[in-house]
Amino acid sequence: MARQPRSLPAGHSFHITLRCNSRQFLIAKGLRRDVLLAVLAKAKQKVACKVYAVCLMANHLHLLIRPDDASKLPKLMHWIGWYSAMALNRLSGRCGHFWEARYFATAIAAKNHRRVLNTLRDIHANPKAAGIRKGFYDAYFNYGHDGRLECDGISEWHPSFLKLASSLKGCSKRYARFCQKYHHHSKGGAKCHWGSRMLKRLVQSRRSSRSMRNRISPGQQQLPFAFDVRLNQIPEEWHQVAVRFRKANGIRDSDRERRFWQLR
Repeated sequence: MARQPRSLPAGHSFHITLRCNSRQFLIAKGLRRDVLLAVLAKAKQKVACKVYAVCLMANHLHLLIRPDDASKLPKLMHWIGWYSAMALNRLSGRCGHFWEARYFATAIAAKNHRRVLNTLRDIHANPKAAGIRKGFYDAYFNYGHDGRLECDGISEWHPSFLKLASSLKGCSKRYARFCQKYHHHSKGGAKCHWGSRMLKRLVQSRRSSRSMRNRISPGQQQLPFAFDVRLNQIPEEWHQVAVRFRKANGIRDSDRERRFWQLR
């Protein structure tokens, strides 16, 4: 059965969700998330777009982006998925599918300011909802770009964010208060049937029998660089992109949630 064509209205932002294959925790390591940050920065050069929100979790990612030409969204996401899969497979010494079959994309109208702000907050609240953080600052989320008004090299401010106040500082304070009102609504526990448990055991036994060597699947296109899995290194240019992003958005000693954890 053919896939339904995507709705790509002009001038809209798109909330993107992309999950790792079989929802495995393939991007839990910081170095792999550094690669994704570098790929995002590179994607902006390939297809003109604006990135408003970034969320890199252990087995999925969220983005709020707006291509200058909405019809170029499939091209943009195809390039991000292909290039990141090639790089991450090379880095981790694996082969095969890295991402699930298709990304999810929800169009949000530019005039719908409330929905835009809710989407921004939901993306930034992912570590809070998952129990990873008590606050919103995280090295692999761009809340710091809005909360500290610091440039991280990838993110931009959404027009709805800029309408919160007459000054950037005022926008930041109002958005911070808006985020503090966030309440996570927990989802019901997933049902685990006997077939799921059996499949999980089979997958685990298969992984344990594999040797951790640098494998390249037949016909895989060669990248213009080579990762040394033993050294666990990425190109210096990519490393600098990730360092800038993490420095702007990561937790600092002056952050309120940092002090909270130290008092416990």
